[in-house]
Amino acid sequence: MSELQALLDVQRLDNTIDQLRFKHDNLAERASIAETKDELVSLNAGAAESEQIRDNLRRQERDLEAQASDFRERAQDFDGKLYGGAITSPKEATVMTEEIKSLRAKATDLDDQALELMVEIEPLDEALVQTEAKRGEHEAKIATLEADLANNEGELETELAKTEAERATIAEPVDDDLLEQYRKLRITYGPRAIVKFDPNKDGGCPVAMSAVELDRWKHLPAGTLEHCVDCGRLVAKFD
Repeated sequence: MSELQALLDVQRLDNTIDQLRFKHDNLAERASIAETKDELVSLNAGAAESEQIRDNLRRQERDLEAQASDFRERAQDFDGKLYGGAITSPKEATVMTEEIKSLRAKATDLDDQALELMVEIEPLDEALVQTEAKRGEHEAKIATLEADLANNEGELETELAKTEAERATIAEPVDDDLLEQYRKLRITYGPRAIVKFDPNKDGGCPVAMSAVELDRWKHLPAGTLEHCVDCGRLVAKFD
């Protein structure tokens, strides 16, 4: 293999390496994982807020139930005194009867308030159950995507290592100074730092050669490697 052909093959492999690295760095699974994790963060934040609201409502419900229970116990104590013979005065009996009614009315009112809170809590519990299910779905999706990502990364890394090894072998016969010159040109011209002269395609350069320059190249011997006078790329002439 000639040095010029080896240099062109180095460029071909460098282009393949760049493509493999781009694919590796831009695998769709990576973006999907980030998006799904963001959704999971939002789900967790929403669940935390709902849990806080629900827990506060439950505390209020328990407090109301405790107060209602206390009122009923007091009413029961008074009821026992009233009908147990401890109260003999009609006036005291009347007062105690009214107190019993008041305590039971307060207990009933507190029960109603507790029931209203239970009505508020129920949809929150249902929403949290649904959120938990969604959380599981997102976590399972992330696990699947991460497994797919690892598999695809592994395949690309294997192919990349193989291509880099091939590139190193093919580059061995190319002069170090020429490789360095090509490397610098590649920074500017990317995948077409060196082009093969083609008399039928304006010289083969992205920037069309002038008629005079094209004619000059047609008469140059095979193996010629020069910079294009119009764009600065390396142009190689083969048989």
